[in-house]
Amino acid sequence: MWRCVVLILLSPGWAATLQVEIRNSEVWLIGDGQPKQLTNDGKAKLQAELSPSRDRVAYYEQCPQVEHCTPSIIILNLAGDRTGSFQPKRQAIPQAELCTSILSIAWTGQNTIASECHINPSLSEYIETDLSNGQNIRDLLGYDFARSPDGKNIAHAGWIVHFAPPYAHSNYLQVENTTVYPLPKGRKPVAQKGLAEPPDVVRNRGLTYFGIHDFQPGLSWAPDSRRIALIDCTYDWTAEGAGSPDTAGEESNRRCSLAIVARNGQFTLHPLTGLSTNEAARTRLSWTSPHQLWLDTSAGRKSFDVR
Repeated sequence: MWRCVVLILLSPGWAATLQVEIRNSEVWLIGDGQPKQLTNDGKAKLQAELSPSRDRVAYYEQCPQVEHCTPSIIILNLAGDRTGSFQPKRQAIPQAELCTSILSIAWTGQNTIASECHINPSLSEYIETDLSNGQNIRDLLGYDFARSPDGKNIAHAGWIVHFAPPYAHSNYLQVENTTVYPLPKGRKPVAQKGLAEPPDVVRNRGLTYFGIHDFQPGLSWAPDSRRIALIDCTYDWTAEGAGSPDTAGEESNRRCSLAIVARNGQFTLHPLTGLSTNEAARTRLSWTSPHQLWLDTSAGRKSFDVR
């Protein structure tokens, strides 16, 4: 009888309908509408994901303070048997340590899993782990991580200093460990690993800093994996006075653009007028082809030709 059940589970038609979800902190497998509970340990869990071959499930533990644990990523087969587990290790900075707060996970290959590890409100670490040996094959610092459609590159906003004044919060775009935008005029993309600082593009005159970049959430790769689209809002900031706290000051001259950035640093800007700060944060980008994308806002949809 059990052998028949296994054959049904592994049949191609059944596998195509598989879904996994968390219900009351337990992992459930749903196929053809029939739920099957895979875990029953009562531990807090978040996000369950099927492997690319749809024969394994990965999930991660939430680890609330009352459980006094370090979160792990658990691998199950479709029968609910645990086949592996690991704790992502942060290695992008010299003091390697286990990740104490996982924000999300994703299968990036049949035997690789990526996890986003929360460090502080201004910084996360993207960790990609090879399940065969437990070794990290990617460690990237920043946030808003986006994998290219061909699976070869990760784009992300680079790291910034938490609690730094606004002029030190200027965002920049990286592909893997290379900073590609914005760059000083005439500067080519530059490698920037670990906690190295990016090229400085913010200009300063007296108490005023000009051209601070504020990326909105949602980096979007073109279908051909050659360019990245993002909403880039720039603004100026004037400190209240020489003796004022670092964060005391006034923002001015905010303007937003649709930025299309190539991996070699070339870019084009499409000004977006009449877009408030709140609307810019809710804007969504979606490519319809390698040369055209849609921008969706509360005011409607606008198409851009980006040849």
